[in-house]
This record gives sequence, C-alpha cells and structure tokens, in this order.
Amino acid sequence: MMHSLRSRFVLSHLLPILLIVPFVGLILLYLLETQILIAETSENITAKANLIAQTVNGRPELLQNITQAEGFVSGVSIYIDERVLLIGANGELLASSGADAGTAEEETIDLAGLETAVSGSPSLVITYGLVGGQQAIALVPVKDINEQLIGIVGVTDTLSGAATQISRLRSVVLAVLVLELLLGAIIGYWLARRLAKPILRSARAVIDIAAGQEIDPVPIEGATEIRDLSKAVNTLSERLRLLEESRRRSLANIVHELARPLGAIGSAVYVLRQEPAGDDPQIRDELLGGIAKAIENMQPLLDDLSQLHGQVEGTIQLHRRPVAMSDWLPPLLLPWRAAAQEREQEWQAEIPSDLPSLTIDPERMAQAVGNLLSNAIKYTPKEGSIAVTAAVAGSEVLIRVCDSGSGILPAEQAMIFEPFFRSKQERRFPQGLGLGLTIARDLVQAHDGRLEVESRPAGGSCFTIHLPQDPE
Repeated sequence: MMHSLRSRFVLSHLLPILLIVPFVGLILLYLLETQILIAETSENITAKANLIAQTVNGRPELLQNITQAEGFVSGVSIYIDERVLLIGANGELLASSGADAGTAEEETIDLAGLETAVSGSPSLVITYGLVGGQQAIALVPVKDINEQLIGIVGVTDTLSGAATQISRLRSVVLAVLVLELLLGAIIGYWLARRLAKPILRSARAVIDIAAGQEIDPVPIEGATEIRDLSKAVNTLSERLRLLEESRRRSLANIVHELARPLGAIGSAVYVLRQEPAGDDPQIRDELLGGIAKAIENMQPLLDDLSQLHGQVEGTIQLHRRPVAMSDWLPPLLLPWRAAAQEREQEWQAEIPSDLPSLTIDPERMAQAVGNLLSNAIKYTPKEGSIAVTAAVAGSEVLIRVCDSGSGILPAEQAMIFEPFFRSKQERRFPQGLGLGLTIARDLVQAHDGRLEVESRPAGGSCFTIHLPQDPE
C-alpha cells in the first residue's frame, strides 16, 4: 500500500497528527492535573487545616484529651468532607474522622511529612499515581504563646474528585484525538488526491511517451513545481513529436537527394552498355562527365552527414593555427559573392583591414561561414540583399551574415539549430536536410565561440558568429 504516491501523501499528513497530538494531549493532561486540579485540592485542604488549627489553638485542651478531641473531630466532620486528624505533639494520633477513629491512645500515626510538622513547620504531601494510592495530606502545627508545639492538625483528601475529573478529561482528549485522526485521514486523502493527480498524470504521460505513443497536452495546474513539471512534459512531448517529424522528412529528403544523382548515374551506365552509343567516344565522354558531376553533387550531402556523425560521436578535431582575419575573410567570400550575383542579389561586404589574428581551424571555420552564406543566398529572393560584416566588440571578433529573406518565426528561433529541423513556413527551408545551421553552430562552439540569430518574419535574418580573441 505504501508503494503508491497517494498513500504516502496520506501518511505524511497523518504522521504529524499521530505524533504531535498525543504528545500535546499528555502535556495538557499533566498540566491540568498538576497545575490546576491537584493544586486546587492542595490549596483547599491547606486552607481548611489552617482554619481548624486556628480553632484548636484557642482550645488547647482538645490536644490533651482524647475524648474531647474525638468529639471535636466528629463535630467538624459534619461540615468537612475531607478526613480531619488531631495529632499530639509527640506524633500520636488523638482523633480522626476517618477509619482511624477510636484507636488506642498510644497509637501513633505514620504519615509522610509528619516529621516536618513535628519540627514546627507546615507540611503538604501529595501522593498521586497509578500505584500507591492518590491522596493529599496537609499538616499544620499548633503552637502556644511561647511558640512551643502542642499538637498538629491534619486534613487529608483521597483526590477522588480530581481523579474523576482527570478521567473525564482523558476521555475528552481521547475523543478529540480520534476525531482529529478521522478528520486528518479525510483531509489527508483529499489533499493527497489533489497533489498526486497532476503528478500521476505527468508520470503516465512520460510512460506513454517512452512507449512511443502520442499524448494530449497535460493540463497546467497545481503548485508551482507541479506546473513546471507539466510544462516540461508538454515541451518534451512537442520536441519529440517535432524530432520524429524531422526524422521522417529527413529520411524522405535523403532518399530524394540521393535518388536524383543515382538515377542519372544509372541511366548513363545503361546507355554506356548499349551499342553503338557506348562505343561512341563523344557520347561516352559526355556520359562519364555527367556521372562525375552527379557524384560531385552528392559530395556535399555526404560531407554534411559525415560531419553530423562526427559531432554526435564527439570527434570534432580542430587543427588550430594563427590566422589573420583581415586576410582570411575576403578570399573566402569571393565564390559566395559570385553565387549571389548570379541570383541577381545585391551583395555587400565590409571587412576592416585591422582585424586581429585568431587561433582557429580556417577550414572548419570556413565551413561554418559558408553554411550561413549558403542559407542566406538560398532563402533570399531575387533582387534581395546579402550583407557580410566583421568587427571587433570588446574581447570578441564578430562575423555577421544578414539577408532580406522571409525571416524566422520567433517560436522557431530556438529550434533552428536542431538537426533536421524544418520550419513550418513553406517558403523557408524548402530543400536540403536541415543540417547546415547545426554544423555551423557546433563548429563555432568547438572554437569556444557562439552563434546567435536575430530575425523577424518578413524582415530577414542576421546570424552572428562570436569568436573570442586570443589572450595577450
């Protein structure tokens, strides 16, 4: 039973009640018994003993004659429910309103605190417990005008009244405890259901996700932590769904990208095997040239897949060396400027001549910059513009590639660097595998830099490479 989250929540609500309420009840009973009921009884018998002692003090013969003592005690007992004792100065019991009445003159009483009273000091002794009886005894010494002890007055109470009240209080405390346990169980069960419901819903959603099933969005409700958990589950579900869609599209794109050149190669091979076309040197050269071109067109796709595999395996290896950025960037941009001008796009490049040297892998960094330029040219319409700038900002060198293309939706800007991600906008990312930005980001990060994007729909995009300068 305790294996479920709900049962543990219920137990967590009941445990404080089970531990605290009995403890508080015991303390409450102890305080009531010692500070109120027993104290009240003690004050009562002490006051009565003092009153009787004052009366006896004016009639000293009562402490010298047993008959008069017994008569006095009998008269007093009509008005006092407690037991009244008259004791001689030597500790002998003279008279008692209880079971000891009529005892022999020589009988002595063995009472706790008697020695204190005989010494001339008032005494109050309380015996309260499950063993040894329950009683309170107040002993008040009676002295003459010379301050000599002439006898002792005692009043005792069995505490039966206090015990009865305490028993009632115990019953009340027990009833309250049982009621609180019932209420705690009900409230605990309700709270447990309320707390466990969204957690269990999120847990079932994660189990369904692990089993490959699609789930409905988990409702966002409950405490802050539970709401964050539900949001995380929904985000995880959405990301996995997008990844699955990207995987399917990527497989279709790979098939499409490979089918065209392989189809052309297959057709050329078929023609070469036929006669007389295969024996014609001119036709053979043209077909072999077409095969070489098809293989060349497949190489970028294979390079991207190989690069992605290496990054997944964590095997990116850089061959760093000092590179003068002002000398390295302009030649790198020349073929991309030609590609932009071929598409009738406006080209702008501003590369300062005083850029510092950086320790980088020029081939890998050229691949990262090339991927950004390739996307910018591919997704910018004719008569659009491409701008490449470089600058120094603090301790970093910035390389920025901007285009006037369709832009990227804000919700997609955090996902465009994921492998195989394809935008929902049909005009954005119309072809390819969606690996260019992933590879560019990973290569920049391998150089201890970062790649950032700024974009808005229909407003173009700017990708900025931040590379740290070499320490002096």
